[in-house]
Amino acid sequence: MSYCVNCGVELDKTCSVCPLCNTKVINPNQPVDTVSPKPYPVDKGYVDSGIRKETAILMAVCLATTAVVCGLLNLFFVTFSHWSFYVIGTCIVLWIFCLPIFFPTKAVFRITLLLDGLGIAMYFGIIAWLHPGNGWYTAIALPLIILGTLAVFFFAISMGHPRSSILSQAVILVAEIGIYSVCVELLTRRYYAVPMALSWSAIVLTCAIIIDVTLVTILLRSRLREEVRRRMHI
Repeated sequence: MSYCVNCGVELDKTCSVCPLCNTKVINPNQPVDTVSPKPYPVDKGYVDSGIRKETAILMAVCLATTAVVCGLLNLFFVTFSHWSFYVIGTCIVLWIFCLPIFFPTKAVFRITLLLDGLGIAMYFGIIAWLHPGNGWYTAIALPLIILGTLAVFFFAISMGHPRSSILSQAVILVAEIGIYSVCVELLTRRYYAVPMALSWSAIVLTCAIIIDVTLVTILLRSRLREEVRRRMHI
């Protein structure tokens, strides 16, 4: 029986790399067994596409029925306000959010992330149409929705990169949080016509920089990186 030289976990004779820390198995006294079956399944499971299609149709019917019934109720009976637009917008957003469940491929998932942002922008647009205010939608809501959608989209791309790791993903996520906080404060200050400066977002940005510098240092130092992976089981 072999043991991992990095984390010490007991290895099956069919393992060529450690399943815990991904360290290559080198044991001259016991070569890797490539004939025996592996102790865990290697085939990926799948859900019948027919079931996915039927589920998608069922959800579409439920959401469409809700939207139509509420719209008619608002048009002919409960006419004191345009409340049905909130329900219709919610149904559309929910349908867009559920698309990755029915089409679970990376390409469709990334496209639906952009559609999610479009759906959220549409919903806030409905609120802005019902309650115009002082241009808050175009001045604050829409820019923040666009920035948030792009941040999530690029983070999803980084997760799909073959050389991506939890540490590198954490670097990107923390950097995006710091930058987004600065954008929120600057857009809010511009909307209220106050001097452009950083206050609370500077604290968030400072913390993000400290965390990112620490994580990048760990990524660049192989011994630190392997020690963190071993201790955190990543």
